Amino acid sequence: MAGSAAQAGHYDFCLSFASEQRSYVEEVARLLGDAGLRVFYDSHETAELWGVDLYTHLDEIYNRGSRYCVLFASEAYARKMWTGHERSSAQDRALRSRAAYVLPVRFDDTEIPGLRGTIGYVDARTTSPAALVRLLIAKLKSGSPAATIPASILVLAADIRTDLGGIAREAVARCRAVVPPGLIAESAARTVVVVPESVLPVVDVLAALVPELEQLARARQHLRLRISVHRGEVPVEHLDGCVDVTAAVEAALSAAVSEVFDRAPKARCAIVVTQRVYDTVVRPGRGGSNPSLYQLVTAADGTGLHVRVPGYPRLPGRTPPGAPPPMPSIGVVGKLNHFAGDTHAEQIGDRYYHGTGDDRH
Repeated sequence: MAGSAAQAGHYDFCLSFASEQRSYVEEVARLLGDAGLRVFYDSHETAELWGVDLYTHLDEIYNRGSRYCVLFASEAYARKMWTGHERSSAQDRALRSRAAYVLPVRFDDTEIPGLRGTIGYVDARTTSPAALVRLLIAKLKSGSPAATIPASILVLAADIRTDLGGIAREAVARCRAVVPPGLIAESAARTVVVVPESVLPVVDVLAALVPELEQLARARQHLRLRISVHRGEVPVEHLDGCVDVTAAVEAALSAAVSEVFDRAPKARCAIVVTQRVYDTVVRPGRGGSNPSLYQLVTAADGTGLHVRVPGYPRLPGRTPPGAPPPMPSIGVVGKLNHFAGDTHAEQIGDRYYHGTGDDRH
């Protein structure tokens, strides 16, 4: 059951609790499983979790992988690190969801950060595990599924007027994928493309779709393209006002990203991924991602963004404190090259550096 749920990408319920309440929660998990429901309960997932980056995997489960999160609140829950991580992921999802997502079950009256007192809860002190399961099944039947889809959100932005929508559609076609027209929103300055996970997983978006966009950008004169990649839940009926779409747009238009891009005047595009995409795809090296090619910048609101400029493994600009002086260009054996485009195999072994000296212009 656990394996099939993981492959499908959704559980009916994920359970967030402190070990002090395990006996109660274990009975709830067993009864939910007996009822044929898909439930994420750590003891049922021992093999699945073995060797996995738990920080990333649990965020996936509690943020995007479940229909409801059942939060078992207690004094022990409030003070533990991992329950705090699960709660933060669940609350991030709740912020984006129009329907109830976090279902609190209280063992005592301890205040839980972010869990308002006005939210309805079930009292575990007076409710048996079997009674709670009956309530959860009723909740599952009464709550209509949110009309959202897990997806990658790409934003293409440029400083000149050009057919960004056409570029996006051509890149998608080259990947032999089909994105419904309603999931592509075009304006004069930018284009938003929502790629459902069922069409292309986020790993393939970075490994296949983004390189196609890079190639198309290089083929257009005077075009300097910013491509942001975010991951989240998107309403199928309308994109305007969606929190995850807004996050992707703000990433593409961030002044911090523009500052990095401006330091590479010969570059044709810059790729920026949000922290969520960096943690789940780039940092683990999935799909051939190389985290060393990304530079961390901080947006005006404190959000961390990761920027890569193709052709610039090391961006010119400020010298970090304590860094050694640049390599002199006189008396050095070997070729000195600045690579502003693709690096070819025959260049491997050549000496090169990145700077803003006259030899670059």
